[in-house]
Amino acid sequence: MNKKNIPRLLINKELKLDATILTENNDQHYLKKVLRLKVGDKVNIFNGTDGEWESTVIEEKKFSLFCNKQIRLQTKLSGPVLYFALIKNHNLRWMIEKATELGVRKFCPIITERTNNKNFNKTKALLHIKEACEVSERLSLPELDETSTLINILEQTKRKSETIIFCNERRKDPFLNNYLKIQKKNKNFCFLIGPEGGFSEEEVKLINNYKQVVSVKLFDRILRAETAAIMALAIYQSSFENN
Repeated sequence: MNKKNIPRLLINKELKLDATILTENNDQHYLKKVLRLKVGDKVNIFNGTDGEWESTVIEEKKFSLFCNKQIRLQTKLSGPVLYFALIKNHNLRWMIEKATELGVRKFCPIITERTNNKNFNKTKALLHIKEACEVSERLSLPELDETSTLINILEQTKRKSETIIFCNERRKDPFLNNYLKIQKKNKNFCFLIGPEGGFSEEEVKLINNYKQVVSVKLFDRILRAETAAIMALAIYQSSFENN
């Protein structure tokens, strides 16, 4: 197997030298039926705390893996927090996957006046996060909070003295990339993304009443909610992570 083609798998178990790891049912199916791995094949495994390990398939029936050596040390979880209004399921999945790939530190779903999908499936969201971490070579998983409300997250960030970057898209707002250029000493940001149709007028007034909120625009056009989230994270990465 070519080194570049070695699959990665998130394992919810302690990883250490010479450990034998028994995979879960879903992972067994993936390794056996999808990837068609055999005894002796390599799998790179990680758990979000112990770095990444090269392992070998040592038994096919239940797909036991043997930890050969550590190939990457664990890194500290960093990146911005994403507060997002719930949107349609297929758009939400795409946003979660891409935001994970772009290094978001925490997902915080919220309910707003115009939220049209209030049935957030946390189990499915965690699965999308897992898959995105595996393909993007992330070592740590972003956190996923329980669904909250707009007023709760505004009060919470106020208590914690966290800056919320409100992607408001008003013409008079500064561009996000220009705002970040003068914030080199502060990388602890939270992004706030609205629902389809945007926040209501009352919600916008509420948001702007909080001093920790900075209102910005991403582009000279109105963007879909999921597009705005990804563009904000991409601009953040360009401003901080690649410098």
